[in-house]
Amino acid sequence: MTFLKQTILAALATSSIPQAAANSEYRSRPDLAPPSLNITIPSPNANSSEYVFVAPYASGGTLERPGPYIYRKDGDLVWAGTGYYAGFVANFHPTTYQGKSVLQAFQGSMDTSHGEGFGQHVLLDQNYEHVVTSTAGNHRVSSIHEFNVVGGKTALIEVFYTTPANLSAYGGNETQQWLGNGIFQENDIATGELLFEWNALDHVDPSESLVTLGSTGSNSGVSSADAWDYFHINSLDKNEEGDYLLSSRHTSTIFKINGTDGSIIWRLGGKKPSFTQTGNWTFGFQHHARWHPELSQAGTEVISFFDNSGNGKITYNDVSRALVVQLNHTDNTATVLRKATAPYELQAQSQGNAQLLADKRIFVNWGSAGAFTEFSADNEILYHAFIQSGSVSYRGFLGNWTGTPTESPALVALTSSDTVQLHVSWNGDTETKAWRFFYVSGNKKTRVGQVARKSFETVHTWKPSFAISSSARFVAEAVGRNGKIIAQTGSAAATANIELVA
Repeated sequence: MTFLKQTILAALATSSIPQAAANSEYRSRPDLAPPSLNITIPSPNANSSEYVFVAPYASGGTLERPGPYIYRKDGDLVWAGTGYYAGFVANFHPTTYQGKSVLQAFQGSMDTSHGEGFGQHVLLDQNYEHVVTSTAGNHRVSSIHEFNVVGGKTALIEVFYTTPANLSAYGGNETQQWLGNGIFQENDIATGELLFEWNALDHVDPSESLVTLGSTGSNSGVSSADAWDYFHINSLDKNEEGDYLLSSRHTSTIFKINGTDGSIIWRLGGKKPSFTQTGNWTFGFQHHARWHPELSQAGTEVISFFDNSGNGKITYNDVSRALVVQLNHTDNTATVLRKATAPYELQAQSQGNAQLLADKRIFVNWGSAGAFTEFSADNEILYHAFIQSGSVSYRGFLGNWTGTPTESPALVALTSSDTVQLHVSWNGDTETKAWRFFYVSGNKKTRVGQVARKSFETVHTWKPSFAISSSARFVAEAVGRNGKIIAQTGSAAATANIELVA
């Protein structure tokens, strides 16, 4: 059964029907090579202003240009973040900072053995220009998993902190002296001021870990590089009362943390649960826990999270899913209100997230399974796609975005025997409705066509009725709403067309 499942998934991930041609050559931007999306369930509103935000990287394969990308739901590229973020990129999506829409992402390095990282969080504005770089305080280094902007001013940041420790109580010998501790902070984004810090070792004993000391080479504890990652924070949220919601992957526990003294208010799951899970439902190795006060009633709290349900060694359920859970503080029960189960029996052994949208849709990124799905309010699958085979994204999101790049649009003019092909694109632009093309000779500018903008790159074929001057140039204008010209390319000389082999 496992072999059959893997065979089916491999076929789906590499199928060319209906494969989106998002990684085809862009003649105007040949330096871009975005991963393709294999769309197995097309979206009914594929060309809306709601875009997909992912940061694919290679996992078991090769990827020419890993990094952050924005796509339309039909797989067409909107923005390739190559050069805007550096190193390993994760947790890429729009957010609000100081009342303005911005993009956020982690950039740095990835510790593949632990699934942790070391780097910083960078915000870009709608022009794709740098706004602020945020780092952890108190001599810490930010990790990959979380940068959750709270109230447009502060951010919740996760830190993987390796430290010497006496591990004899957990079966460690004299060579096993390194522990990977879980720390989180809330910091002021603009100033970097540390507002709150919580240390897992002060509150959760390592004996609660499901990933035991020495269970893998990377958790042997014999060096800082192989520190025992006993806790593994992978998400943080904050409620209006000032308390925190923390997901610990390696204890399979979601914690509510007192925002004043750091004490644990309750635990969902794990070895010391505060709630009885009604109906005997289970979860484990979860990600992306979030509060939902709009769904709560008196005496209850509602949270959502992505239930991986396994890590490759321990399995709770054979398929991953997004869960919405009600926590009842009267009878201390936890009840599943909603479950969106992965199509194709996908199980993400790592990574993943579940995004509840305002109209009750759920967008789920299946982490290490390399796919994402949009569900309706009734959990009907509206849209599903696999990321290019061998590629995954730590998280993935849907969101609206207005991109107005400061860089100029790119234009190339390619000549053949009797035609000129004009290829134009504008990386990150969401506002152009049409492209207007001109032939420029001396001081004379002649319009040679206009084409509606339907994809990342627009092509216009012109058949001139006269010989093209060797000194002639071409330009293109971006036409926005109401016919307004919003940008112009630089001038491009005509060059011989080189036929590319598909």
